[in-house]
Amino acid sequence: MQLDKIASHNPQLNNLLQLSRYWQQLDTQIKRLLPANLHPHFHIVCIEQDTLIIHASAPMAASRLKMLMPTLLPQIQKINQQIGKIQIKNRPKNTTPTPPKNFHISPKSLSYFEQTAQQLSHHPELAQAMQKLVEHNR
Repeated sequence: MQLDKIASHNPQLNNLLQLSRYWQQLDTQIKRLLPANLHPHFHIVCIEQDTLIIHASAPMAASRLKMLMPTLLPQIQKINQQIGKIQIKNRPKNTTPTPPKNFHISPKSLSYFEQTAQQLSHHPELAQAMQKLVEHNR
């Protein structure tokens, strides 16, 4: 692998690469202990003191993991004796931000909205909403 060659000349990069591989292996080993339908919904984050931190992407997955983990703790401890307990945190996957609305109402259309709003005295709420639309877009 090309990255291994580069990392062999840089101890910090080599250490980072080894840590990354360790966490991937730990994630894979723990996923083997759990039902396949849960695999895409969680990942191993870190070990803080003696606590294995797992992030779940959905509340349903977090609940299921919380039910299953106590019985799996002895098997997980065989993988890494440092783990004394497990904490599941619900962390939804990052969603892509919605793009800003990019529409424009022409000045001519705004004047028509304004005229219509003035003629709607019998529907004051609608007239007020149309007037607000005009003011917001000028």
